[in-house]
Amino acid sequence: MILNGQRVWVLGAGYLGRILAERCRELGAQVLTIDSSPAAAADICADAADAEVLVRVLKQEGEPDYVFSCLATRGGSVEDYRRCYLGAVSALGSIGMAGRCVFCSSTSLYAGATERNAVLQEAERAILGAGGAVARLAPIYGPGRCELLRRHLAREPRLSGGPNRVLNYLHVQDAAEALLVLAVRGGKGVYPVSGEAFTKAEAYAMMERLSGIPATSEDAPASRRGGTSSIIDSAQLRALGWLPSWRFIDFVWAALLAPSD
Repeated sequence: MILNGQRVWVLGAGYLGRILAERCRELGAQVLTIDSSPAAAADICADAADAEVLVRVLKQEGEPDYVFSCLATRGGSVEDYRRCYLGAVSALGSIGMAGRCVFCSSTSLYAGATERNAVLQEAERAILGAGGAVARLAPIYGPGRCELLRRHLAREPRLSGGPNRVLNYLHVQDAAEALLVLAVRGGKGVYPVSGEAFTKAEAYAMMERLSGIPATSEDAPASRRGGTSSIIDSAQLRALGWLPSWRFIDFVWAALLAPSD
C-alpha cells in the first residue's frame, strides 16, 4: 500500500492509534492525530468527539482522504461510551466525514447484550449508515501490553471460563494493517478482526512451558468485556488481502527474552 500525500486523520492516539499513525507516515501519508490526553502526544490535544474541534480542523487542514476512529474509554462507564463513541460518530457526521471513517469496535459485542455494547452498536449503525466501515477488533496485545501474559507472570487469577473457552487475540501491528486494508481497499460493512484463536488451556500450557511458571488454579470473575468463547472468523477481511503476521507464541517468547527494565 502507498499513501503518498494522502491526508489521514487518526482520532485517538493511544496504543493502537499511535502505531497506526506511524504506519501511515511510513507509507507517505500526511497524518493528523487528535487526542484529548496529553500523555498521547497527539498533533492536536483536543476532544475528537467534539464537533466544534473537527470543524476547526477541517477548515485548517482540509478534507481527509481517510479517517480512523481509534478512540477508547479505557474502561469507562456507559456514559463515557456515549460521549466517546457516539460523540465521535456524531462529530464526524456533522462535517460529512463519517462515510470516510473506519471505526474501531470490539468483538465483545459477540459476548451478548450489555449497556456498553448497545452504545457500540448504535455507533456502528451510524457509521454504516454513512457508508463507512467497522472493524470489530479482538483483544489487542503487543509491546508493553498483554494482559494475558502479565497476569500469568504475576501469578494472578487466570482468565474466567473453563479450559475449553476459546480466546481470540490480535497483535497491535496486525490491527493497524487491518484498518489500513479496510480504508485503502474500500471495505464497507462490519469486519471481525482476529489474528489467532486458541483455547484457554492451550494458552496457559504454552505460557507455562515457555516461562517455567505454573499457572494458578484460581479463575478471575468475568470481565466487563464479556466471556466470548467462539472463533472469530476474519475471512471477510482476508478476502481483501489482509493476513496477520504475528503469532501469540512468538510474541510471548520474545517478551520473555527481552531484558527487563
